[in-house]
Amino acid sequence: MDQITFKTANVALCDRFVSHDECDELIREMNSSTKERAQLVRAGESLLDESIRFCFDHHLLAATKDRFRRRMEEFFVRNRAAFASDADYLYGPYFMTYEKGSFFRAHRDVANHRNDPLRLAAHRWSLLLYLNGRDPIGSLPTFEGGALVIYDIDPKLRDRRVVVVPSPGMLLLFRSSLMHEVATVLDGTRYAVAGWMSSSKVNPLGKAS
Repeated sequence: MDQITFKTANVALCDRFVSHDECDELIREMNSSTKERAQLVRAGESLLDESIRFCFDHHLLAATKDRFRRRMEEFFVRNRAAFASDADYLYGPYFMTYEKGSFFRAHRDVANHRNDPLRLAAHRWSLLLYLNGRDPIGSLPTFEGGALVIYDIDPKLRDRRVVVVPSPGMLLLFRSSLMHEVATVLDGTRYAVAGWMSSSKVNPLGKAS
């Protein structure tokens, strides 16, 4: 049974979505893959702006991407009632590393401009699967810094912030409309997989692609 913990109505996590052995295997595949500096979308165009986003996208085997897409998508669909969402397909996944000095300034994972692609307007929930953390576990690499800060709208939160410290195998889910940022990695490399549960009602072609 899926063990989901809601930190707020808009932020949830599943502590052991994948095993530590699976994390280790995927990290090894990422380390042997090609990578490129990650871009961002601004006014409908993908561009490189390392003053806002400084990290890397890795190009993994199609079979690996399909396996994790299905797994993340099926998890969400099984539990869709808990998330009160019309999302029905996963856009992604993307495999990312944040090396020492990497960060991602505050942003939202939704359309912010009339020229932004329809896929962004379709995003409902953002999913982040963490593959390593700060504490030594087996042969998994560690890192310092790199926490995710989510600026929630829940009025019960004193400062409207949810700070998430990554740990291996944790799946984090939060509403894509929330502002969030990745703090600077101070040492080591942070490994993660990102995907976005999206609505085919908004982007009918997305599910087919």
